[in-house]
Formats: sequence, C-alpha cells, structure tokens
Amino acid sequence: MVAAVKRYKFQALVALNGEEPDARPGHDPRRMVLCGRNDESRHSKFFTALVSCDDDGPFRPGSRQQLVTVRLAGDDVGDYFSVGGHFDVWLGDDVGQGVITRRLFV
Repeated sequence: MVAAVKRYKFQALVALNGEEPDARPGHDPRRMVLCGRNDESRHSKFFTALVSCDDDGPFRPGSRQQLVTVRLAGDDVGDYFSVGGHFDVWLGDDVGQGVITRRLFV
C-alpha cells in the first residue's frame, strides 16, 4: 500500500523584515519554513516549503515585497494555506510575512 502525499503550489506576496540577509530566495527554489494559520481553529503550524522568486532575480535589497512561488506537501496544507491566507516566514526566527495570492495548478 502506497500513501500519496498531497502537493500544493501557490503564488504569494512576501515582505521580508530585512533583518536576515540569508532569507532572500532567488530564481532557484530554496527550502524555507512557513508558519501557516488555520482560520477555523486559530492554530498555527510550521511547514517546510520550497520558495522561489517569480522573476529572474532574487529579492532586491530596496524592494519591500516580492512575488514568489511556494511549493508545499502534506495532508493538511489546505487547512493552513488558502487564497487570502497569511503566513510567517521563519529561518530560526520570524524574518517576514506573506499572503497567498492564488493557487497554481500543474
């Protein structure tokens, strides 16, 4: 018996705090930790995600927000990430915030 894990792909607008220079993803996917919120239960949960910029360059130092692609896998991802949902970006500490702008289907 093989269990299939659900895979999700979202587009999100992310704003980094600027306190963590290594937090900037580039065109190639980068593994990051996102903390999603369940609006019904008011609980938060951490997820490992692959995050990449949607344009050809990395986050620019003067740029406050960046459109990114977020790839997540798990059975309960849909409970914590949906269009309009907010999440935090973590790298050992809170380094930014984001909002899901749309779900991408492949």
